Amino acid sequence: MSAFHGFPELPGPEEIPFCKLNEVYCCANSRYGNISTFTNSTKSHPVINVTRDIHHHRTTDENISMYIDVEDNLLKKITSVWYKQGFLEALAVAADPSVNRESQALAYAASYVLKVANVFSAFRYFLQPHLKDIGPKIVANYSRTRNWGNAPIKCIAWHPHTTKMAVATVDDNVRIYCSEVAFVSTLKCKAQGHVSSLSWRPFSASELAVGCEQGVIVWTVDPNSMFTKPSSSNAVVLKRPGHSPVTDVSWSPNGDLLISCSGADTSMLIWDVSMETAVPLRRVAGGGIIFARWSFDASKVFAATSSIIFRVWDTKRWKPDRWCARGNHVVAACWGPADILLFAAKGEPMVYALTNTGLMSGSQTSKALPVLDVTKVELPSGDTVGGPILDMCWDPTGKYLAILFEESHLVTVFCTTRLMLQLKITPCCFVCGMDVEVPSTIAFQQNFVEGACLTIAWSSGRVQHFPIIYTDTY
Repeated sequence: MSAFHGFPELPGPEEIPFCKLNEVYCCANSRYGNISTFTNSTKSHPVINVTRDIHHHRTTDENISMYIDVEDNLLKKITSVWYKQGFLEALAVAADPSVNRESQALAYAASYVLKVANVFSAFRYFLQPHLKDIGPKIVANYSRTRNWGNAPIKCIAWHPHTTKMAVATVDDNVRIYCSEVAFVSTLKCKAQGHVSSLSWRPFSASELAVGCEQGVIVWTVDPNSMFTKPSSSNAVVLKRPGHSPVTDVSWSPNGDLLISCSGADTSMLIWDVSMETAVPLRRVAGGGIIFARWSFDASKVFAATSSIIFRVWDTKRWKPDRWCARGNHVVAACWGPADILLFAAKGEPMVYALTNTGLMSGSQTSKALPVLDVTKVELPSGDTVGGPILDMCWDPTGKYLAILFEESHLVTVFCTTRLMLQLKITPCCFVCGMDVEVPSTIAFQQNFVEGACLTIAWSSGRVQHFPIIYTDTY
């Protein structure tokens, strides 16, 4: 039987779901409906709609055409390319007969050196395939945001203790929305480009880590300040050679350590932000580290690589337990209560589980168990759901699991319960957008006390808060 059997039917045309209240799937007109009709639990939540007109101008390749080309001499061309793009690109310019018409000897020598360099590069890429891609392409390949490069919202992050959300937009600005203040703070500095991830520091109202191309930027934003655009003096840039672009940042639950990962680096950096120092955790096999996740009690860290290998680190001894996924790298993972780890591999419609009995046990017979098959199906409404998983998140109580698919416009929410040593996953509801909206990224609110609140950033730039509430009297 399909995992999607037993879900409530999707709302009719021109309707969207607003919440689930005591097993009642509450839907209304997408244009005129209001969640306050059903519940006031999100009344103080910030209303977020990122439209194109609020984006700052970004310099793109299209802007270059506005300038008149100036013919430089050969040496200046080679020097400029070397400075901007690197040594190999400079050799390619020198070896190009259409560019280098002045010195045939230089073109021949550059061509020969380039061939030798390409042989060494091919051998290096064979040993370290994660180095083939560079810059934003690495982030795009491993991002859990649909269409990361062009989506109005690149990533979102809820503060663990307050109703405050950070939203990274396509112009690489980070906007802070808070229930307590009406204005929106915008964080931006020169080093903040190609933002990939956000993470609030626990037990701090003001510190936010931003993963981007150059490294990690830790912003300190005074919650009582009235400045909507804090100065770059409030930002600390943490970077190390070879550790870019940063594809993920994650604070420990205690707020004392910060992990940064880069798909181009086989080391995972553990930062002491106050000292601006980092300790690399390096393992040779597996390629670059693309993301990491702390367990609830900070005793373990899950680290996914760009290959099928992933590791679970014991933070007391900082020793890893090595595992292998089936077929492809791990694309999404989340911790739950009792150190249960759920993960999914790229291109595979299956959720696997590792329990604390299989972690750090040293047993060669331990293996991940499949717990949820989400093979693509067609619903009675004609919509398709399921297939390869793009991202998933588990609410802090461990009662609800939300899954974002690569090829479906529906976000699927499952109920999760732990019976003895078994994890039981049952249907909850679907969440669909307006018109042609597709979900870009998802996150559960960390301090929602009335149940669970799933936040969805849609491709239109609209952010929806979808509460799942159970009252004591029900």
